[in-house]
Amino acid sequence: MIVILFIGNFLTFASNDVSGIIIKIQVLNLIYPYKQLISFILYSYRGGQLKSLNDMKLSKFISVLCLLVMLCLPPLNTQAFEFSAHGYYRTRFEYSHDLDLQRPNAGIVPGDANNASNDRFGTIAFAQQRFRLNPKLKINDNISLYGQIDFLDNLLMGQSDVTTLHIFNPVVGTVNMSPANGPYGVIGPIGGDILGNGGGNVNVRRIWADILTPAGLFRIGRQPSHFGLGILNNDGDSFDGDFGDTYDRIMYMAGLNFNNGSRLNFGMAYDFAYEATTDPSLSGLTSGVSSNWNDVMQGGAIIMFSSDHVEFGIFGGARFRDGNEGGYTTTAAYVDNCADDGRPGDYVCPDPADTTDPAYDVDNDGQVDDLIDLPAGVDGDTLVYMGDVYARFHFARDYTLALEGVYMGGKLAPGIAIDAIALDADSQAGITNPLTSPIELPLNGTQNDLQIIMGAMEFDAEWPFGGEVHIQSGYASGDQSPLSQTITQLGFRPDYDIALILFDQPIGTSPALVIGGVTELGRVPVSPNYVNNAIYGTLEYKQEFDITGGIPWTSDFKVGVKGISAYAPKNNLDLNLAEITGAGNMPHIVNRSKWYGFEVDASIEATFFDALKWKTVAGFFYPGPLYDIKDDNATANATGIVDTILFDKADIALAAKTVLAIEF
Repeated sequence: MIVILFIGNFLTFASNDVSGIIIKIQVLNLIYPYKQLISFILYSYRGGQLKSLNDMKLSKFISVLCLLVMLCLPPLNTQAFEFSAHGYYRTRFEYSHDLDLQRPNAGIVPGDANNASNDRFGTIAFAQQRFRLNPKLKINDNISLYGQIDFLDNLLMGQSDVTTLHIFNPVVGTVNMSPANGPYGVIGPIGGDILGNGGGNVNVRRIWADILTPAGLFRIGRQPSHFGLGILNNDGDSFDGDFGDTYDRIMYMAGLNFNNGSRLNFGMAYDFAYEATTDPSLSGLTSGVSSNWNDVMQGGAIIMFSSDHVEFGIFGGARFRDGNEGGYTTTAAYVDNCADDGRPGDYVCPDPADTTDPAYDVDNDGQVDDLIDLPAGVDGDTLVYMGDVYARFHFARDYTLALEGVYMGGKLAPGIAIDAIALDADSQAGITNPLTSPIELPLNGTQNDLQIIMGAMEFDAEWPFGGEVHIQSGYASGDQSPLSQTITQLGFRPDYDIALILFDQPIGTSPALVIGGVTELGRVPVSPNYVNNAIYGTLEYKQEFDITGGIPWTSDFKVGVKGISAYAPKNNLDLNLAEITGAGNMPHIVNRSKWYGFEVDASIEATFFDALKWKTVAGFFYPGPLYDIKDDNATANATGIVDTILFDKADIALAAKTVLAIEF
């Protein structure tokens, strides 16, 4: 026990334990004469000032005297609160090679001198770090404050910024949905920019309060969200987590205890998923304020039964928003001339009698084939409902089986707008532009239907001799036509990992759509950094070894190997450009292959000095024909604006990662 004396009213006691650093602060309500007595002792030297700080004997004497005086005082009424904190400092070293699954193959992209090969990059290597602090301030037995603060939040060493992926499109890559309806798992980017758009040097990720009453627990504030295995709600607090679902939430929880030791918990929650209005005391009301009906309101309920060997729970929720029907949600690029009939009604060309003049320069920059940003994205109402079922069974002492299933339905106004293309190269002269205005979802009306099904299974066996088996399998519905009226894919949360490469890194290269010798679309990853459009299975075996005889400060030393494979239930690339653009000479590009391939990962891990965790994983991914660059409709597609897509086989990718984490 370390005792530190502060001149004034505070005594601080500090101690350490395995769960973190706990500091107990005892507030002494000293009556005025006691304060006067201590002040007299302190200031009776050197004319009221303790000037001779170098006189160590005098300083020690004063400190000890003050401590003795305070300890000898009669007992007084006190009020105690406790501060504790746990967390980790984590560094990661990552290496990957050919995540684009392509090798140099000159001339495979015809006519494009700047992109004469599908090989976009080779080796990527970097190091990153994060210091995470999870503080807890216990005011009393009924009120506690919690937080989560990240310092240098996954920043690459040598950089000072980081971004995260949002949603994925196999033609144009990552696309940001509108702040109102798009984000899932974090609050809207306007309300919490650092959560919506990436980390920073200091990221105050979560702050919330727990209020315990006789009627139950109330939790208020920005808090983590996790349920079951974490395929729909994942707090990202795992050893290797990166993201983490966070909501501004008001939650009520209560429970019933049974005589056999089991417990039934239930709760309700309301989320401020997106706030459209402003605080009038801060904004001054100098401009228009959005209606509260434009907020995203989300609520849910949960019930969970738990015992020593069984857990079973159900989570149900709904998301609602009354959008501005026909309004805009974002901005996107339009071709800068009056031949663009898709221009928003508020931004038509100045001469109503000549709205098809291709030579009219709207932004007066001397170019008429370039792009300008204008309002885009179709706004509308959102009503999404979701159900999540989870069960876990522990049996025969060594075995655990866990299952989770998710269904999401309803209607969503995604507000997506994909930029138009500009045919402004000399080689494109005379070619009619098929995409002069953005692609907006939904293509018709103001809402997309939503129908998403996901599920996951985990089986674990741990035997007394140190052997472990981990099996994972799951399903995430895909969308054969991602620009269709019905959205059928959301994907698992990105913190739910099944492999080192597959569905943990964005991999592959989509076909390049070349117009007049210039690549306008494509050449982006084929699969994202989360499980999506997949039926997958994994099998891992680990063996623990006792090496304390040679390295006594080591524990949990394990060596393992893991195999992973996946299959796509829907075509991963199925793009009917003729249907989207309305131009008859545009192709319908399809890759009908469904096998992702297989991956093998080897791992070694250990714990040093009880607090330093180390894990190194290395593996290779052998891609299936799903990642081959090809068009299975090539013979049926009529020759038109887009050049023929030439076949290019996918190649092996390699990766390795080392994680060092000091936990406290």
